[in-house]
Order: sequence, then C-alpha cells, then structure tokens
Amino acid sequence: MIYGIAEPRNNFPVTIMAWSIKEIVWGESEQPTRHLVGHIPQNSSGRASSAIQSFDREKMQITTSSGRVYALLGPPGENGDADYVWTHWKKINNAQSEKDVTNEYYES
Repeated sequence: MIYGIAEPRNNFPVTIMAWSIKEIVWGESEQPTRHLVGHIPQNSSGRASSAIQSFDREKMQITTSSGRVYALLGPPGENGDADYVWTHWKKINNAQSEKDVTNEYYES
C-alpha cells in the first residue's frame, strides 16, 4: 500500500537500511533531484524520500526537503518494499529518467 507520511515533528533521525540514492528528473522540472530509497525497520515499510537537501558523511545522515533526517544503517542494498514504493513514486510523479548514484554516498 502506498501512503503519505506525516511531517517530521522532531529532529530525531529515522533509521533506514537496505538503502540507495536515485537521481531523477520528474514532473514539470528539468532539474534532477536525488531521493533516498530504503527500508524503515521501525515500522517494516519501504520509503522513498523527498529531495535530498544535505548529506553528512561523518554521521551518515541525510536531510530531505521535508526536513526529515535519515540515519543510514549499514551498507546500501535492496528491499522489496522499498522497490515497490519507489516504482509507484516514479509513476505518480511522472519520472522521466533515473540514475543510481548510491556510490557517491557510500565508500566500502
């Protein structure tokens, strides 16, 4: 099921695992944006974030345009729920292209 998420109410990071970063052009925009896609273990659900605004490599945290902070747990990966959400997010938002840029955010 696809559903919206509430606005962030605090500055506590949301832990996300099996994550990746996708760069897309979508909607009416011609400028690409980057989005975090992954699995939220707290409620066992997939997540596709709003556009990434900043990345703190030392803390491995991403802040998005909604103001939500995500703590990246473990290495990048894939998750069926996250893939499902991302596929539908792209369809709903008329994504015209996609590029995986995860390697820019994670050094193994």
